[in-house]
Amino acid sequence: MSANTPTAHDQRTEATDIPPQATPAPEPLYERVDIDRYVVFHEGPVGYIEHVAPVFVCYVGVPYPRAEEVAQVHDFHEAVKTVLHRAASVRRAL
Repeated sequence: MSANTPTAHDQRTEATDIPPQATPAPEPLYERVDIDRYVVFHEGPVGYIEHVAPVFVCYVGVPYPRAEEVAQVHDFHEAVKTVLHRAASVRRAL
């Protein structure tokens, strides 16, 4: 006759013990491409930010020479939001 007596080192793996699968890292919202210039992404490049002290100049469109200036703000993160918002507006208009 055999009996199975669980001990402390006999751990059962249950569905709740399995760690969740790692999700891929989200795409960065911006990337530095020059000393004072950043490209802004949303499913690909959508615009640029250029730091011209004391402001951040926001551009929508790619490539850079064809981008259109849409705003000037004093905060970098506000500049990123501005470019993303304006790029979304342009996409909806098309």
